[in-house]
Amino acid sequence: MRTTILIDNTPDEQLALEAEHGLAMLVETEDRRILIDTGLSGKFIDNARRVGISLDGLDFCFLSHGHNDHTGGLKCLLETYPDTKVFLSGNILREQYFTSRHGFRRDLSTDSDTLRKYADRLHTIKESTWITDRIAAVKCSHDEYPKPLGNIFLSKEAGAQSSPDDFDHEMAMVITTDHGLVVFSSCSHCGAINIMKSCQDFTGEQRVKAFIGGLHFVDCQQTEQEVTEFSATLRSTFPDTKIFTGHCTSDKAKHFLCNTVPTIHFFRTGEQLRI
Repeated sequence: MRTTILIDNTPDEQLALEAEHGLAMLVETEDRRILIDTGLSGKFIDNARRVGISLDGLDFCFLSHGHNDHTGGLKCLLETYPDTKVFLSGNILREQYFTSRHGFRRDLSTDSDTLRKYADRLHTIKESTWITDRIAAVKCSHDEYPKPLGNIFLSKEAGAQSSPDDFDHEMAMVITTDHGLVVFSSCSHCGAINIMKSCQDFTGEQRVKAFIGGLHFVDCQQTEQEVTEFSATLRSTFPDTKIFTGHCTSDKAKHFLCNTVPTIHFFRTGEQLRI
């Protein structure tokens, strides 16, 4: 299985590729080609072309949640590749999302005009479900482990009602392999440990070979404590799972993760991960 990071916050100094605060990943198995998320813009398409990757003939695109640093390139994708179908939470069609982290309220929602214009190509998901015989979309069903502290800045609106974001719109994609699960969780707002536990429950497979995605550890005074607690829990619950992370895992968090999870790998734009 090969995963190409088509766009991420971190550039690769050796590659002439665009980087941005967003994430898009191309996952290729023996018989499937899946795009997970579309970054903040259409730059992921330009990056794919520059490294010689065609996005023609995708089996589908999977949107992890409704924030626009993961759905901002959706319009470009659907315009450029008119045969692509998209799987996403139905909540994304009904809700708006906001952040107040930097002192002002900013809209993070998926573009509503794009969702309306291409409604016939959107396949909505309510609960965890198998998309193919080995690929599932999984909603988080566990909450016993901590969620990222950065969630405190995030809210949502449904109609006129505003509330803290409960991330009912977030899903992980999981692939079953002969060696265990490979879990893709782009931002892990529900908490990476909770998400991996949910994938175990839904699939019935207890081995988790790899986790690929963001951990949503933002820079704050509590970052060291948050990372230390996460790392201790990871060692006790998923000691053999390889962690590949980037995007919403802050530089400060990466520093502490290096010390507490020595086998962790931090990906960057253009990198190819082989599992």
